Amino acid sequence: MIHETSRPRSTARPAEDLGDEYLFYDAAGDVVHVLNGTAREIFLLCDGTRSLEEVGREIAGSYEVAPEIARRDVEEIVAQLVELGLLTLD
Repeated sequence: MIHETSRPRSTARPAEDLGDEYLFYDAAGDVVHVLNGTAREIFLLCDGTRSLEEVGREIAGSYEVAPEIARRDVEEIVAQLVELGLLTLD
């Protein structure tokens, strides 16, 4: 279950950081995934040291959006990445 105090971290292996896109392999190394710029930023912030709330605050500041909108977007993207097995929640 995703909670704002969860500390997501990557289970994926980086393949290539293109700046506006991020390519990486799943944990098994079988599938390459591509993230757009916003999802890339969220993924990179999910290093196990930040809570979802902290990631949301950083995204809100970087993109100058309301904290509620940033938090909702972060939760949606993290949920998708967890479902794909690319992030795990601590």
